[in-house]
Amino acid sequence: MHGLYDHEGILRFIGLDREACIAYADLFDLSLTHCSMLDLPVPLPLAVRTRRRMRPEASSS
Repeated sequence: MHGLYDHEGILRFIGLDREACIAYADLFDLSLTHCSMLDLPVPLPLAVRTRRRMRPEASSS
């Protein structure tokens, strides 16, 4: 994955390859001389923990 950053350091686009970033820059008339492209790590899926259901308390009446 690659990230395209503008001249202010703002991430403008994330693509699977450099060509996708270049196509984005061309589409929005961004000058590649004022942008930078960096390799981004592939994100790892996070485990989602669910809440346990609370058991109703037995009433002591």
